[in-house]
Amino acid sequence: MIFANNRLGKFIRNGRLDLELTQEQLAEKLNCNLSYLGNVERGKNIPSLKLFCRIMQILNLSANEFIHPNRHEENSTYLQLIRLLPQCTPKELNILLENTRTLLENREEKPTNPL
Repeated sequence: MIFANNRLGKFIRNGRLDLELTQEQLAEKLNCNLSYLGNVERGKNIPSLKLFCRIMQILNLSANEFIHPNRHEENSTYLQLIRLLPQCTPKELNILLENTRTLLENREEKPTNPL
């Protein structure tokens, strides 16, 4: 169980750092004790389901990515993009979609094993 706690703590810490939040800032947003949050990130405490859900929401993390890690788990660029997308406006999302389509249509080499 310690492995799962450490994995959860790392998942939360990475999400917090992706948004450039300090532990203090996140603890304030969550209305929880700073030392408790630090212990969650270190795998020493397990958050309640309610707190877990609030953390996922505030950090724009996918609980599904934590519960069912997939092949993108080690690709931090992919995970950062997924976490940042909810912050985009509909217009920005359309721009990103069109840019992605253009990149894929015009790349010189097609990957043999796409992500």
